[in-house]
Amino acid sequence: MVLFKRGVSLLLLSLCMFSQFTLAETASDSNWVLHKQRIEALLQAIEQADLTFVRNGSEHNPQQAGEHLRMKLKRAQNSWFAPDKESWTAEMFIDKLASKSSLSGKPYQIRFTNGEQVDSSIWLYQQLALYDQQQGAQ
Repeated sequence: MVLFKRGVSLLLLSLCMFSQFTLAETASDSNWVLHKQRIEALLQAIEQADLTFVRNGSEHNPQQAGEHLRMKLKRAQNSWFAPDKESWTAEMFIDKLASKSSLSGKPYQIRFTNGEQVDSSIWLYQQLALYDQQQGAQ
């Protein structure tokens, strides 16, 4: 009888641990979906804005900027030394890829039609806050 109770206890413990692992995995998957949507929203904000993207002193239109950042994201997510794709967040995208040149270390700049220029990270964080605010309102 003692062995039976011990066996049942171990079975219940195992089931609890498995269900927690499965729930954590599901939560992680849903987080990745959320962050993937947030990153895509940032890329679309760049591609659809009326701005000039300045990278290492060269000016690029919004579509070129989007293509460049998509390429950097794809390379980073496929790199052996970067975190797993599912671990990426929109904030990580901004900080690690979309704010400065990986070659020169120079910050990327956003120039608006009125001539004002800001670091891309500032503008991207503003865009992310707007996106999050819009999503919260829905």
